[in-house]
Amino acid sequence: MINVDELLQGRKLLIFDFDGTIADTTPLHAAAFTEVLAPLGIVVDYHSIAGLKTLDAMNRSLAEAQYSLSEPEIEELVKLKQQSVRRMISRELHPLPAVDDFLRRVRPHCRLSMVTSGSRGTVNLSLEQLGYTDWFHPLICADDVHNAKPDPEGFLKVLLHTGISADQALVFEDSEAGFEAARGAGLAYIDAAHLHSKGFL
Repeated sequence: MINVDELLQGRKLLIFDFDGTIADTTPLHAAAFTEVLAPLGIVVDYHSIAGLKTLDAMNRSLAEAQYSLSEPEIEELVKLKQQSVRRMISRELHPLPAVDDFLRRVRPHCRLSMVTSGSRGTVNLSLEQLGYTDWFHPLICADDVHNAKPDPEGFLKVLLHTGISADQALVFEDSEAGFEAARGAGLAYIDAAHLHSKGFL
């Protein structure tokens, strides 16, 4: 069991991933990729692309299947995937109880921020659906960086924006790409799987 008070001691800033951390969107994203790529005969290994922004994930899936498409065709697949997952989010997304409890507990005491490989449209829709609109400042999405995770750019942008030092911040992530990005920014991190357990609280 993790002692939350010890974990948060000296922390002024908590930086969260979104997909798989704040909400269990993994099945929705996996289903959306499958919906778009199955007609091409491509089987999606979502574990291998988790944590990547949609364009990077699409390019990796196509490369692993040795399937060649033009840039406009890939951009169209990205658009179709985002439309698909947003339809699912609007119908099926709900807060994770333990995570919701944790966020409500720490929000009065720490600044909350977010670095996600999701697109701003999808993430904003998700946060609104969950009741977390305007909870995370800044909110850094795939649209806001040149290099998405595992590059540390998003985390470095948060530190620059807030003026809070890395040793006063803590990252909550669920993918190896996110862990690598946090390490690259000099940030301590915790596997968000702990958030999904009441034992954390």
